[in-house]
Amino acid sequence: MRLTQAATAFGLAGLLSLTACSGGGTSQAAAPAQQKSQELHDLLPDKIKKSGTLNVAAGHNYPPLVFLDTDNKSVIGLEPELMKGVGQVLGVEVTFSQASFDSLIAGVQARRYDLAIQAMLDKPERREKVTFVDYFKTSSSLLVQEKDAQTVKSLDDLCGKTVAVEQGTAQADDAEQQNKKCAGAGKPAVQVLVFPDTVGCLQAVSTGRANVFIGGTPTVNYQAGQSGGRMKQVGEPYRFLPYGILVNKEDQNLAKAVQQALQKLMDNGSYAKILAKWKMESGALDKAMINGGES
Repeated sequence: MRLTQAATAFGLAGLLSLTACSGGGTSQAAAPAQQKSQELHDLLPDKIKKSGTLNVAAGHNYPPLVFLDTDNKSVIGLEPELMKGVGQVLGVEVTFSQASFDSLIAGVQARRYDLAIQAMLDKPERREKVTFVDYFKTSSSLLVQEKDAQTVKSLDDLCGKTVAVEQGTAQADDAEQQNKKCAGAGKPAVQVLVFPDTVGCLQAVSTGRANVFIGGTPTVNYQAGQSGGRMKQVGEPYRFLPYGILVNKEDQNLAKAVQQALQKLMDNGSYAKILAKWKMESGALDKAMINGGES
């Protein structure tokens, strides 16, 4: 699906924000350039030190965490800006490789990427496969058209509704679990539509194909704000967990280097400036942690 098609379906003030920064905060001052830490650089794997490059798998359509700039090529947002700052502290250049959400864990395991960052929750079952360096606390929320805002307030209201979710996400699991609850209670089933990316989910809701999109609260809130009142974030956010940077479980020193580089950004105020730029201060962590999600 082309982003321009989704933008047309939603209107100029809606999904167009996925391909252009429509007031997303890029006019604010960016965080200052970071000084290289030789101590942390020395922790990097030899391959990264020799190449001078950190290959990071990232998304491109989950604003304000990550999306395309007006050139439709450069990725901008909270996540790429944080990673660039981490790279400066580590003394390497960060390059981004576009990857689908459900390919991130396998890609890091297979070392196709050194790291990955794409609004992935640090959950125990995922920790069995990769290590997480947590950078932001978040939750999940529901997004609906204005006409459905009075009838959908929580997951319990999804019986008989059509729900759009992104493949491989915790929200996709939530929709399937709710479908089982509805069936067990003798209520109409939840029809779950699974899409490869967020654009498909938002287009489904904007065109009426789906009643609800379940996604990360920052993106749900952002899209509601960009919709000119046509979309509403409803109910209370749920399941508060951190987002984490994915690292191969065997690369303990790399995880340590990334965690300590992120901590330097927190300590010198750059982390707070980046979050403020993207209006995401509410998700700030006090400390960069490894595998800090709930057990």
